Amino acid sequence: MRYSRLTISGGLLLAAIFTGCTTVHDVTIDAISDRNKPLGASYHLEVNDPTGGVEPALQNTAVEAIRDALAARGLYEVPARTKPDMVIEASYGIGHGYVKIVTQRNSDIMLGAGLLPPPDSKAVVVYDKTIEITGRAVPDAAGKEGAELWSVKTKITDTKQQLAPYLDALASACIDYIGENPGRELTLPVDTKNARLLLDQRPPTQAAN
Repeated sequence: MRYSRLTISGGLLLAAIFTGCTTVHDVTIDAISDRNKPLGASYHLEVNDPTGGVEPALQNTAVEAIRDALAARGLYEVPARTKPDMVIEASYGIGHGYVKIVTQRNSDIMLGAGLLPPPDSKAVVVYDKTIEITGRAVPDAAGKEGAELWSVKTKITDTKQQLAPYLDALASACIDYIGENPGRELTLPVDTKNARLLLDQRPPTQAAN
């Protein structure tokens, strides 16, 4: 499959960096897109709910954050009986904990001009919090799954085993990369306060042809 290269379209994420005393997360973004296939703007949403319905409040928050990211990109959901331009599959969740070696430096120790203390490494258990959104062509008349048009996955890794506080940052990081292909994995800082502002934005509605 041939993929397109990313064209930066105004830097929605850059507007969300360091504009207040709020938490900033490093969000890893992995995105691909096949520009040889038409993308369209309307969709049906299919969500893989990893909670199994056990946490309906978390499910609702996650799905709304995903819908907000799609809307901020200019996509819109159509009723079930209306044929969309594509089917969007979405999932979210927390991975199993795993051990990661982190390195810290004690900057309070003065060793002399130009000298730094030795690195202090330790093992900690971390968890990946993720949102993944994939656009596919609509199924054919026989019900066969459509080809993948684009996909974007965002991830935050730290020691917290919870998802809700990270959803806005994860979802807002998707906006600029839906239907794009940067050609490599990126890591960008996302401010939690401005993440919600990005999700609440809506581009002008295009008139129907």
